[in-house]
Amino acid sequence: MTASDAIFEHLYVHFPFCARKCPYCDFNSHAGRDDLIDRYIDALVLELERWAGQVRPRTIFVGGGTPTHGDASALERYIDAVRDAFDAAALEEFTIEANPGSLDRAKVRALVRAGVNRVSLGVQSFDDRLLEMLGRVHNAADAVRGVEILRAGGIERLSVDLILATPGQSLADQERDVARAIDLDPEHVSAYVLTFEEGTAFTRLMEEGRMPAPEAERDLAHLHVVCERLAAAGYERYEISNFARGGRVCLHNLAYWRNANWLGVGAGAHSHRDGRRWKNVDDPAAYAAALERSDAPLDWEEHVPPPSQLFESLMMGLRLADGVDVNELSSRHGIDVRTTYEDVIREHVAGGRAVLDGSRLFLTEGGLDLANRVIRDFVP
Repeated sequence: MTASDAIFEHLYVHFPFCARKCPYCDFNSHAGRDDLIDRYIDALVLELERWAGQVRPRTIFVGGGTPTHGDASALERYIDAVRDAFDAAALEEFTIEANPGSLDRAKVRALVRAGVNRVSLGVQSFDDRLLEMLGRVHNAADAVRGVEILRAGGIERLSVDLILATPGQSLADQERDVARAIDLDPEHVSAYVLTFEEGTAFTRLMEEGRMPAPEAERDLAHLHVVCERLAAAGYERYEISNFARGGRVCLHNLAYWRNANWLGVGAGAHSHRDGRRWKNVDDPAAYAAALERSDAPLDWEEHVPPPSQLFESLMMGLRLADGVDVNELSSRHGIDVRTTYEDVIREHVAGGRAVLDGSRLFLTEGGLDLANRVIRDFVP
C-alpha cells in the first residue's frame, strides 16, 4: 500500500514471536524462530519510517505473538522505535500485550521509559491444571508475580485477560478464576469464551473426537458467572467480553469496534482506511525480506463496497453495550440504516433482543448473549 496524506490516529504493531504456540491460537505467531528477532526488528523500524508523518497516534497497541518474548534489549529497541517514529503529542493510550512468564523488572522499566501506560496481561486462568491444558508456559504464581512487577514498575493501567468455558472447567472453577482476577485489582478485564478456530490444534482434536465440542448453554453459563461477579465488583460491561472500572476502557479496541481507520505494521498486520483494507505478509522472514528490498510487505488489499462497510460497522458496533448511532452510520456510509434494515430492526426489538432509542440502536443483555445470531441478520 502506498502512503498517502491521510493521518492515522490508531496504530497497531505486531510482534509475532512467542515461546510456544498455544493449541487454541489462530493469531500470526511463531515459536522456535527467535533467530529472526533482530532481523525482524530492523525491518519493523524500516516500515515505521515509511509511515513517518502520516500517523499522529491517539492510541498504540503492540500485540502478538508475545511482545514481551525475548530479552529486554530487543524489547527496548523496538518499543523505543515505535515511540520515536511518530509525533506522540496526542497519545492517550499505549498498550502492550504480555504473558506473565515473560516479564521481568528490566522489561517493565523499558516499557515505562518508552511511555507504555497500559498492559494487557494474558493470564487466561489461575488454575495450573487448566493452564497446562491450554498450553501456557506460565503458572498461576507467575501471573500474580507479573502483576506485582508491573505495578511496582509504574504501569498505570492493567487488563487481566481470561479464557472462559475451557474443557474440564467447572462453573466453580470459573468463579474462582474471576474472583482471583478481581483480587488483583486490575482496571480492566477481558473475558473471552474459548473458540475453536480453523487450523488450530484444539480444532483438530475436536474433529477427531478427542476434545468435547463447545456447548452454547455451557458457554453462556460461564460468561454469566463472570458478568455477575465483575458487575458486583464495580466493573462495567462495555463490550460483549470486556469490562472496565472507572471508565478505563480500551480506547484502541473501541476504535476497532467503531470501525475507525487504523494502521497496522509488522508481519500479518491489517490496516483500514475509509473502506480500503490491506494486510502484510504473515511470515516474519518474508516480511523482513520485502522491506530489505524496499518493497511494501503487502499480502493483499481490497476495497470494501459501501453495503459491506455498513455491515462491518453494525457487526462491530453492536458488540458494544451502547451500540451504534444509526443516523451517524447512515451519513458515513451513504445508506439509510432505518430503511435498509427496517424489518430486521423491528424483529429484534419486538423479540426483546434490541432497543432503538432515538438514533441509538443497541442490544439488550439477552441480545448480547445471542449477538452472533442477531448480527447475521444484518448481512447485506
